[in-house]
Amino acid sequence: MEKNNKKENHWFYKFKIATARGKIELKRKALKRGFNPTVNQKNYRNDLLNSLNQNNFNSDFIHPAVQTSEDNQKNILNNVEKKEIPLKENDDSRDQQMDNQVKFYFYKDEEVFQEFTIKSQKYFSNDIVLRDSLTGLWNRVLFEEEIKRLDTERQLPISIIMGDVNGLKLVNDVFGHDCGDEFLADVAAILRDSCRKEDIIARWGGDEFIILLPKTPQATAQVVVKRISENCQKGKIKTIPITISLGIGTKNHPGDQMKAILKQAEDDMYHKKAVENHIIKDRLFTSLKLKHWEIKQLFQKEGNTRNLLNHQELGKVLHLDQQTLNELLLLAALHDIGKITVSTHLLLKKEPLTLAERQILRRIPEISYRILQYFPHTFQIAEAALSYCEWWDGSGYPRGLSKEDIPIITRISAVVNSYDLMIQPRPYKSPLKPQEALTELRNQSGKQFDPEIVKSFLKIFEEKVG
Repeated sequence: MEKNNKKENHWFYKFKIATARGKIELKRKALKRGFNPTVNQKNYRNDLLNSLNQNNFNSDFIHPAVQTSEDNQKNILNNVEKKEIPLKENDDSRDQQMDNQVKFYFYKDEEVFQEFTIKSQKYFSNDIVLRDSLTGLWNRVLFEEEIKRLDTERQLPISIIMGDVNGLKLVNDVFGHDCGDEFLADVAAILRDSCRKEDIIARWGGDEFIILLPKTPQATAQVVVKRISENCQKGKIKTIPITISLGIGTKNHPGDQMKAILKQAEDDMYHKKAVENHIIKDRLFTSLKLKHWEIKQLFQKEGNTRNLLNHQELGKVLHLDQQTLNELLLLAALHDIGKITVSTHLLLKKEPLTLAERQILRRIPEISYRILQYFPHTFQIAEAALSYCEWWDGSGYPRGLSKEDIPIITRISAVVNSYDLMIQPRPYKSPLKPQEALTELRNQSGKQFDPEIVKSFLKIFEEKVG
């Protein structure tokens, strides 16, 4: 009897009993929060840790018995029996039946356990796991499972619509990825409004969406495609019209493979994208050009035509070939198209600019370059637009080019356009007289401007006066 008492009082058994009681209490609290603390999967712990680490959860929160800090406790706890203890929510309840349960581990304290529980519940929520976080649509995992579930004869015919959003790269490059996210969210809203409640809409990839339509023949799917296209015409983000290239695949017979139907929809989508590519880009460019024209009207209400004539005349004096002359005129019209991303308030501001505002304006050549590079009929002047703020002496931006490294059409347009800007009224300054503007060009010859081009430009005006 005395030996037994000594055995029961031994610290090891006290520790063992306290551990078991602690597990029961924490399990009970976890269950009340809706977080089941046991599991039957053998390798769940490693999977859970890997999942949490990939989602920026702090694995330091997790303290299994085998990972306690004291070396002597490691050896002891490794010998603790791993029995499952029946868990009751309260004295009157029956034993809880636990399905899809999570294995229980030790934590530093209750507060840390609660924090881990909340994060885990959020991470493993069906709504989080199966939905695309940006658009709110189902994700690819759920869509593939729904294809398996609905691929039955009673659901035939089954149609699939696959869509690729046009212009997303342009939106991201010009207006930023936040605007691109808004663009995709608007596309998702259009798809939801264009489909039935029982249709399954998912985000398939970066700019691709997919729709599963059970009991829907191809003719009905074509009606849905038409409805989506019509709804897209009503939408626009930052002057960029919303367009989607849509393809259809339909399973009519039980023997048809869904993989082949998906490929059919994808091929149809890419075919339409290729056929409509020039129409889509023309529409995008027209929208951007109209916005740019509105901005130019704020400054050059009567000077646009005169400016282009001056470009053409100087180009001929410098003996440009017809192709280069055409590029010069195109550059004169579009070199600052990047202004469409700048607020009108900033462009018309009378007060001195802050450092942040100057940085915004300095990005105009880069944004103009991205826009012009996107379209097949303007990409040849993209490099010239990027170099528009370079100076002859190398003190310009964004690359610090100098002399002949600056494209010839850029050097020509810089002289003509600077003259036009000086004689036009601006919110922050009064216009100069033509002779004063010519004097300023002469002063900047060899610094900001190519001296030979300035010399030719001054000669044109001298001949007109003479």
